[in-house]
Amino acid sequence: MSQRAKVFFIRSKEKSVCPICGGRFIVIGSRRRKVIETDGRQTTLVIRRLRCRACNKIHHELPDILIPYKRHCAETIEKIIAAKAEESPCEESTIRRIKAWWAALLPYLIHVLQSLDAKSQLAFGDICAPKEMVRAVVNTNHWIHTRSACCPG
Repeated sequence: MSQRAKVFFIRSKEKSVCPICGGRFIVIGSRRRKVIETDGRQTTLVIRRLRCRACNKIHHELPDILIPYKRHCAETIEKIIAAKAEESPCEESTIRRIKAWWAALLPYLIHVLQSLDAKSQLAFGDICAPKEMVRAVVNTNHWIHTRSACCPG
C-alpha cells in the first residue's frame, strides 16, 4: 500500500519586506519543498517565490518549521541539538552531521545575534531556541549560503 505525501501551500499573512533593502515583494511563482516530519513522514510544502521590487533579489517564503537547506523539520533538528536524538527519525550518520553542522554554525549565529542586539536593541535573551536564532539571522540577510562561499586562493 503506497502512501501519498501530503502537500501544503504556504502563505504568510505578515507583510514581508526584503531583508537586503527593505523593499516590497511581488510573487513570481512557487516551488515545492520536501520536509521530513518528526514522525519520519515526508510532507511537501509549496512555498512562494518572491522578488524584491527595489533590488530585484529573489527570496523564498519559508515557514518557521523549516531551516534553510535542511531536509528535516526544525523540531527534529532542535531535538538532535538538545541531545534527544532518540526522539528523531534520523539515522546515526544524519544525527552526527546535524550535530557537526550546529557546532560549526553556533558561534557565527551568536556573533550575528550579538551584533543585532547592539545595533537595534533587540533582546534575544541568554537562552534562545535554535529555530528562533536561525529565523533572526535569515530575516536579517546574514544566513551563510554554501553555494556562495569563497575559498582563499
